[in-house]
Amino acid sequence: MEEKAYRYEDLDSLDDENLGVVLSECPYRLLTLALKATAEPFKERILSLLTADRRLLVIKDLKALRFDDLGELRELAISEVKLAHREIIRIAKRLRNEGQILNNY
Repeated sequence: MEEKAYRYEDLDSLDDENLGVVLSECPYRLLTLALKATAEPFKERILSLLTADRRLLVIKDLKALRFDDLGELRELAISEVKLAHREIIRIAKRLRNEGQILNNY
C-alpha cells in the first residue's frame, strides 16, 4: 500500500502535545527557515508551543531573514525553505514510526 504524501501544512492537524514533540526535535534554525513561509495562524501556534528561549531565538532570526534583500539568491532561499518543510515532515514521520507521537494527520 502506498503511503500518503504528507505536506508541511498537515502538521497543523496534530494536537498541541504531539506537535510540541515534533517541534522539540527540530533545531531552531530549521524552524526559522520553515516559519518564513508558514501561514500566520499556524506560525503563531508553532511559536506558542516553543519554550520562551527558543521562541525568542526563532523570532529574532525570522526578523533578520529577509528574502527581499537577496536578489538573485531569492530562489535558492525559497528552495531552502521547502527543504526545511520536508525535513520537519521527515522528523514527524520518524517520531510516528517510533511511537513517540500519535498520527492524526
